[in-house]
Amino acid sequence: MKSNQRWLNNKSGRIETVFFLCYFLLFPLLSDVEFNLREPGGNSLLVIQSIPYRILSGLLYMVPYLIYYKFILQKHLFQKHFIQFTIYLLLFLFLFNIYTPLINWLVSELNFSKVNLKSAQGINFRNTVSLNFSLMYIFRELLVITALAYFIRSQKQEKQLRELKEQQLNAELNYLKIQLQPHFFFNTLNNIYSLTLQGSEKAAPLIAKHSDIMRYILYEASKPKLKLKQEIDFLKTYTEVEAIRYSDKICITFESQGINETARIEPLLLLPFIENTFKHGIREEINEGYIHIIISLVENELSAEIRNSKISDQAKKSANKGIGLENIAKRLQILYPGAHKMEILEGDYSYELRLILILNP
Repeated sequence: MKSNQRWLNNKSGRIETVFFLCYFLLFPLLSDVEFNLREPGGNSLLVIQSIPYRILSGLLYMVPYLIYYKFILQKHLFQKHFIQFTIYLLLFLFLFNIYTPLINWLVSELNFSKVNLKSAQGINFRNTVSLNFSLMYIFRELLVITALAYFIRSQKQEKQLRELKEQQLNAELNYLKIQLQPHFFFNTLNNIYSLTLQGSEKAAPLIAKHSDIMRYILYEASKPKLKLKQEIDFLKTYTEVEAIRYSDKICITFESQGINETARIEPLLLLPFIENTFKHGIREEINEGYIHIIISLVENELSAEIRNSKISDQAKKSANKGIGLENIAKRLQILYPGAHKMEILEGDYSYELRLILILNP
């Protein structure tokens, strides 16, 4: 009972069930109706009274083909047991030749109504059964059922490939996240350490905000998607944490527009961009530089414009292509294939990144 329930609960099981019921029960009934309408002397009452016979004969004819489908095809042909498959196929044909006369006799002898269908015009079950079980008919049925088996098999293989690909993508995304988080924590803890050495009053609020950031990354960022508003709030907190250690002479702004409660995004997707603006856009030793961040949402199109001053030191120029940007490029290719556009405008003293994402529903 449990195996039958599992068979019906999966897609391939439902396809198999519908196919066998239609092919061995529904189509013969429709053939009787067509015969009655097209042939002279057709008898509508006879067609109605023949329904129990068609159901019985269809079920009895279905049994051997189900055995062929479930045990000979799937257990031997698909497992590449070609010798066993050939032996069982020949045995099937031999037994089927014995089985069909029994079906012939049973269908023609049983009466479900007062009408004797054996002598009535229109449908002669004995002749029909004899015709249906000719050798060409049997091979036709076997070919159709074999085609069904290969179709179901290809569907299962395609589903397995999709699941495997999804698992590989998830594994890669998790790997990229694991790479990102230690990188992020290292930078933030280094900021706290610097302020602590200086005896700055900014160290205490920085630690408090850092705990909020850790809580978000540890408990929220592990989810596949979050509300865009949560991600924006996190990015604002991160920007405030970074801004604490700079003087008021450095201009740092963060603006968000059109952010609603329904839009969703993968966590930590935009963090590397903002992280790099602080890493490469401000000269801390002389309190020089600026960072401007604007994130807006129009319908399902998310736009991010991040502008910052650029340190002219050649050694730090090459650092712009660090682990963070490499990770984000890979994540965008995986999560938004064909649905993102990234443009970088780099001048002598400025660096601007423009990103457009078409958010998935």
